[in-house]
Amino acid sequence: MTTVLGAGIDTRDMRLIHRVFHREFGRAPGLVRDAAGHLARTRRVAAHLTEMLDLLHTHHAGEDLLLWPVLRSRVTVQAGLIDRMEAQHDQLAVAITAIRADLPGWTGSADPAAGDRIAAAVEAMAEGLEVHLAEEEQVLPLVSQVFTQSEWNALAEHGFAAIPRRRRLVILGYILEGAAPDERARFLRQVPPPARLAFRLVGQAQQDRKSVV
Repeated sequence: MTTVLGAGIDTRDMRLIHRVFHREFGRAPGLVRDAAGHLARTRRVAAHLTEMLDLLHTHHAGEDLLLWPVLRSRVTVQAGLIDRMEAQHDQLAVAITAIRADLPGWTGSADPAAGDRIAAAVEAMAEGLEVHLAEEEQVLPLVSQVFTQSEWNALAEHGFAAIPRRRRLVILGYILEGAAPDERARFLRQVPPPARLAFRLVGQAQQDRKSVV
C-alpha cells in the first residue's frame, strides 16, 4: 500500500504541550526556593517538579522513537537540524537525571541550600529547553507536510499512554491552562468522549494547583 504524504496535517497542538514546559519550568525555581524550611510544602513542590520532569522525559522519548527517525528518512536536507534536536535531547536528559538525583534528599529535609542547588539546576535546564523548543517549533511545518495523520496520532498516543491514569485529567488541565477558546476546543476534540466529560465534571477542579503548590 502506498503511503500518501503532504496532506498538511495539523501540528499546532504541539505548541500547547510546549507551553506547559515554558510555564511550569519557568515557575519551578521560585516554588523550590519559596519552600525552604517547610517540609510539607517541599514535598508538594517536589512531587509537582517530578511530574513535570516525567512529562518532559515522555515527550522527548516519544519524539526520539516516533518523530526524528521518520523525519530523517524523508527529509535528508534537514539531517543537521535533526542531529541537533537529538543532541539537545541527550543534553537535557543529563540535566533531568541530575535534578532527579538531588530531589529525594531535598524532599526529606527542606534544606534551603539543597533547594537553591535544585532551583539553579532547573533554571539552567530551562534555558537549554527554551532553545530546543523554539527550534523544534520551526520544524513543525515540515512535519506537517511529510507525516501521515496516523503517524502524528501515534506520537500523541505514546505520550498519553505513559501518563498514570489517575493523573491524566490533571495533565489535561495543564495543557489547556491559558489556551484560547479555539485551541481548547480543537484539543478537546481529540480527547475520547468519556475523558472529555470527566474533565468537564471534575478535571478542572482537580487541576487547581494553587491549593497544591
